[in-house]
Amino acid sequence: MSTTHIGAALDAPADISPTERMVLAFLAQYAAPDGMAAPTVSRLAERANISPPTVTRALRRLGELGLIQRAAHDQLGALAWRVTLSATGSGSQGRGQA
Repeated sequence: MSTTHIGAALDAPADISPTERMVLAFLAQYAAPDGMAAPTVSRLAERANISPPTVTRALRRLGELGLIQRAAHDQLGALAWRVTLSATGSGSQGRGQA
């Protein structure tokens, strides 16, 4: 678990939905120091108490925004994501604006 990634997820741009922020925070909770995380869509759906298709839509949108990147994780080709928040500095966007 990376508290740095979790903090960045909670401070992500204000233009993401609450559901997208929640999926991002749970994904960040699984992230290694390099940002790699490999929870299944089913596991994220269970943790967030939302449907797998809703998780899939949130992951797609987060990817479009550049907050995460899809990546192959291991030799088995298990689906994984790289949380890129801290690398892009996007965690400061949308904060302190009135």
